Amino acid sequence: MADDDRDGPSRRQLARKARRTAGDRSADLARTLMGVPDSTLAKLELDEDLREVLDRARAVTPHVARRRAERNLAGQLRRFELDDVERRLANVQSTGVAEPQLFHAAERWRTRLIEEGEAALAAFPGGSADPLPQLVADAQRERATGKPPGAARALFRHVIAVLRAQAPGEG
Repeated sequence: MADDDRDGPSRRQLARKARRTAGDRSADLARTLMGVPDSTLAKLELDEDLREVLDRARAVTPHVARRRAERNLAGQLRRFELDDVERRLANVQSTGVAEPQLFHAAERWRTRLIEEGEAALAAFPGGSADPLPQLVADAQRERATGKPPGAARALFRHVIAVLRAQAPGEG
């Protein structure tokens, strides 16, 4: 064997280090997810399977059993895309929403729908579906009378749901 072959780590050593790093990363994420408030978890919009595993682990209360559940969660997390979960968690912790671009788009559409009315309804990506014209009218009336923004919030929830439903279809 040449001296060059012995200078760096072997392929086996590199593979073991990669597995160790992935294990450490999933363990850190599991520890973080175990301590996150329920309100933050709801905003993460996690995959159903992941959410089920996470809820099961968080339901355990005795200390030793909870640590075991956390290790199990870390193992289960390796089946999912850790980058996506970490990105969503960072976004929720910094901005309060998992998908800030979607949130901002929904805010722009709500403002446009309230200000422009019928013209914006025709341009809305979800079309002027059944509840939308009534929600817009309620929000406009609310703004004109100076009432608290209950109808505007309902309009926002509808707009973000429509945009979220259309997002996976885009490519």
